[in-house]
Amino acid sequence: MHSRARTRALAEAKRAGRHTGFGKRKGSADARMPSQVIWMRRLRVLRRLLVKYRASGKIDKHLYHELYHLSKGNTFKHKRALVEHVHKAKAEKARERILKEEMDAKRAKTKAARERRQARVTEKRNALAGGDDDDTKE
Repeated sequence: MHSRARTRALAEAKRAGRHTGFGKRKGSADARMPSQVIWMRRLRVLRRLLVKYRASGKIDKHLYHELYHLSKGNTFKHKRALVEHVHKAKAEKARERILKEEMDAKRAKTKAARERRQARVTEKRNALAGGDDDDTKE
């Protein structure tokens, strides 16, 4: 086996994950793959996703702004975590909207019932007052 073939074979083995143990490493983990580079890649992935979601209308500008700051603050470990958070936030928002609509309907119903009752009471009072006037006139 000549050197070029040996180099190719070693490269293929390394691609498969061989020969990369602790004994083969020269330099710290941060020197081999800087944590800042990892952070920049992750943040750019998250921000690209947020921009795409905002452009497609999946999230509004308020949720975008909130999630932008959360991702900058290292809240999301990866893209999947951010997507799950978006789904949860949208579900929560929908649930709150439904509850609000139900409460508004209940308030309107109660108000209408109260007004009907008040109308009946005033009608009864007027009838009684009218009846009393007839009695006093006689």
